[in-house]
Amino acid sequence: MSDLLQYILSQQDQFRRARLPSLFSDFTAQRHTNPDGYNANVNIWEEALCRAASAGLILGQDGRARRLSLETGPHLLQKLESPEWGRPLAISAVIVGTQQSKELVLIPNLEEAAGRVVTYLGRYSSHVDRIFTKPMFNSETAAALGIKSGLADKDLTILLKYLQRDRQVLASDGDVIRISRPTEVLLPISKEDRAIASLKSLIKDIEKQVRALEAHIADSREKSRRAVESKNRPSALAALRSKRSGESVLTQRMDTLFQLEQVLNSIQQASDQIAMVRVMNDSAGVLRGLNAKVGSANDVENALENLKEEMGKVEDITSVISEAGQEVNVADENDIDEEFDALLRQKEAAEEEKATESTKQKLAALQKEDKVEEAHLEKLTLSGGETPTIPRATSDSKSSDETSVLESNPLEGGQASSQDSSRPSHGRKNSDQAILET
Repeated sequence: MSDLLQYILSQQDQFRRARLPSLFSDFTAQRHTNPDGYNANVNIWEEALCRAASAGLILGQDGRARRLSLETGPHLLQKLESPEWGRPLAISAVIVGTQQSKELVLIPNLEEAAGRVVTYLGRYSSHVDRIFTKPMFNSETAAALGIKSGLADKDLTILLKYLQRDRQVLASDGDVIRISRPTEVLLPISKEDRAIASLKSLIKDIEKQVRALEAHIADSREKSRRAVESKNRPSALAALRSKRSGESVLTQRMDTLFQLEQVLNSIQQASDQIAMVRVMNDSAGVLRGLNAKVGSANDVENALENLKEEMGKVEDITSVISEAGQEVNVADENDIDEEFDALLRQKEAAEEEKATESTKQKLAALQKEDKVEEAHLEKLTLSGGETPTIPRATSDSKSSDETSVLESNPLEGGQASSQDSSRPSHGRKNSDQAILET
């Protein structure tokens, strides 16, 4: 079993053992009889192939991983062959256009890779930084996708075509690539772009040479040290000569690299100045148009004088309205005071009426108690027993209330006395005495 099939069977949940007979069978006949089952099998195979390609497990004829496309034909079928179920007989239904083309573009993988590359390259803002040769762009793509090596040549060509034709985020002539800004008009590759790309490529090559020379010098130094320890004079001298030669070449490469970087920095500065001048010219045109709308200085002075005059009118009108409002407020205050006094009188009258009603209720209660006591005393007198002294109240507050009631109602008290005279005098005197004592 190939690594590709082993990955598919282990990573894809849809490839359960119960579904394997259906997935490896020729289910093309189900397109009309069972369209749901047919579409489900096709989607499972497409998802499995896309994930396997993203993992770098689908290799091309050149042995390089194909992440954005795959080569169809017997080579792919051999990689998908199972010892138990054989080759997937309906894989042609999954790989549309097998007979017309030997390449199948994995659209989901292409769209995902394009989005990640555009996001990664968006960190470059200057014109020089956004120009690449094809190998340099492939290195940037590898960094964006998180893979060690770049894309295969066919995958890189597919990605560039998609970004240029469909996404319209870069311009390319096959060798030089320039990333455009979101607000920038996409222009063809110019001679200046090719020169900048060549200069950057040369700097990259010299940097590689410098790293190789530094490694060679370090290795020669180590060889000379070991030769000296082993007392091998010829080997030590040869290693020292090689080290000296490498140091001389390294000095030349470093000088060349320094000069090239200065040239690139000057180009970068000139490019920034061009952009600055373009912005300044645009800004000058904007200011010119705005000043034309504003007019001359005399027009501005006239406008200010007219503004002051109109503001003075507004202040005069506001002052007149404020004075009229104050007079209205004084009249309103008088009406409010009168209404407040009327409310106070109503409140006092209500309180007096409430107090009178309370006094009447207390008098009625006292009269009721007197009638109860008189009835009790008459009953005791008729039975011939001793007349007891019955206290009528146990608190000073009630005595004071009864006294005030008697004083405020002399007629009622007189009437009560006249009524009591018709009853036996002995019991009445004792009860009156008890009432007065309490």
